[in-house]
Amino acid sequence: MLITAVINNRGNTLVVDMPRDRMDLDTKLNSIGQKLSHNTFITEDPDSDVTVKLSADSDIGVHMIKLFNDSHTLRDVNNLANAVMNAPDEVKEALESDILNDQYSTPDELIKDVKKQTFEAGQYTETFYFPLVGMLEDEEYDDEYEVGNPFLMDYKWDIRELVEKEQDADLGDMKDYFYDDDNAQAKMVTARWDVAEMNGRLFGKVDFKLREPFTAEEKEKVREWVRGQNSDGFGEGLEQRPIETEDGDLYVSMWNSGDDYFIYDENEMNEYLSQQQNGGMKL
Repeated sequence: MLITAVINNRGNTLVVDMPRDRMDLDTKLNSIGQKLSHNTFITEDPDSDVTVKLSADSDIGVHMIKLFNDSHTLRDVNNLANAVMNAPDEVKEALESDILNDQYSTPDELIKDVKKQTFEAGQYTETFYFPLVGMLEDEEYDDEYEVGNPFLMDYKWDIRELVEKEQDADLGDMKDYFYDDDNAQAKMVTARWDVAEMNGRLFGKVDFKLREPFTAEEKEKVREWVRGQNSDGFGEGLEQRPIETEDGDLYVSMWNSGDDYFIYDENEMNEYLSQQQNGGMKL
């Protein structure tokens, strides 16, 4: 463990090591106060009902603690500890050197660098693309209807931010949830869901950064895993996260049950787009 938090709630004390599962963290916090959660702010103010003191046994942990102030929460601490502890071996040495030399000024800055270095560590990339579905909830008329691509394009940055948040650091990297093939999993450095604008349309995608390419069999197992992740709602429930718009709440899904749903690799996607431009049928 990288960081230890001592939480005191009106004389009730809890000691927790991080990183840990967010639900487990909340359960432990609830044991000394029902209103406590991972959103509890860090403060050593003696006049506060709840105080949080951070400590660490390692030099890395000590330098990480310097990044936090009373605007941060236990979730921020847990996210950072998880991101650093689970960084791939390829980037850990350089990352730890930067931490020890105080190259970062905020936890977010360090987490972004972990993601950047992790993404760049993979020598190979495998990308899969898929359609997006947007449903607009109109509270005024108590109705819900599907919106087209122009509407999704208007909110592409909001959708991208939503997808990014769903891959919260305390969930770990999405590759850690792939259990279908040990060899394929060992090749993965990171798996990141995102959106991509292609030929004026917005699609969902997932980029795998790899130590070596997938075999044909591994690739198909990964493709089916992506399909399963998308059909389950992705992450902790992307489809239930509203995006506020002038016309109502927008809900985005990376899956649909129609015949037009697909998960294409780079070559298949390029062929699909070419056929669409030429008025042909999809693959």
